Amino acid sequence: MTTETVDRLRVTMQQMEKLIRALDDLRDNVLPENPQLFAAMAEAPLDDLSRLLAEVQACLSGLASVA
Repeated sequence: MTTETVDRLRVTMQQMEKLIRALDDLRDNVLPENPQLFAAMAEAPLDDLSRLLAEVQACLSGLASVA
């Protein structure tokens, strides 16, 4: 695994962690008061998480094909 690949994975995982913390905050502060608003606000971070997960999977698939 190249240093560039490791760095890219690290940054991607940090971004995922930030999105999860944002969703946790929405869950704690918005969901109890307004579930519809929570659903609307959570949609974009969930889409971003899915995109980032696909990036991680693509990177790992590329590594598996090299090995």
